[in-house]
Amino acid sequence: MSEVLLIQNTTIEGSGYLGELLTKDGFTIRLVNAKHEILPEKDYSLVVILGASESANDNLPYLQAEQKLIKKSVDGNIPVLGICLGSQLIAKTFGAKIYHGPHKEIGFYHDLIIDNNSKLFAGFENPFTVFHWHGDTFDLPKGATRLAHSEHYPNQAFQINSAVGLQFHLEVNEEMVNLWLDKTREKLQQVPYIDPQKIRSDIYENISIVKSNMANFYNNFKSIFHL
Repeated sequence: MSEVLLIQNTTIEGSGYLGELLTKDGFTIRLVNAKHEILPEKDYSLVVILGASESANDNLPYLQAEQKLIKKSVDGNIPVLGICLGSQLIAKTFGAKIYHGPHKEIGFYHDLIIDNNSKLFAGFENPFTVFHWHGDTFDLPKGATRLAHSEHYPNQAFQINSAVGLQFHLEVNEEMVNLWLDKTREKLQQVPYIDPQKIRSDIYENISIVKSNMANFYNNFKSIFHL
């Protein structure tokens, strides 16, 4: 049975619907909280690195350990999927610059454009719908292929060898979105162009679309990396 290493960088950002898909397929999941646990040395069939509010530029030992794991995994041709902060860590591992984007993107967006006929997004509408929660962005690492972009964020998804970075969230479910909004209520009040109540009201209409996109991406990812 294949084992997946799932790395959390904060307890409120779990695997969501992605975890459900992995479990349903019979994968054994090793969950590690990188802030409080040492990353395991053994090899896994897949490494997934989830998001958090920290920046890949933060000089934190556990983030540096994740970058070493990314490099080791890619050198061993092990698939790595980085989501949000995870995507930024992949970009930084391979020499790209991480910096603030033009504005924070938080909520459901419908404007992501697929690049280079990426098979990872085969079967998607174009543009497609995702859930965003980020303010940082990154340059494309040398040798990487851009997979998706939007008007204000040119590098929304990319691949470099066996690593795939997604700046956006497909893994969210309704509970996760509400939890994030609950936990960041005061911070969001300081961002005048973000309307938390609008995001909550958008859940019903959009969460099934995002979950469908997650399932589609997951199946494409499995096929491409022979999982």
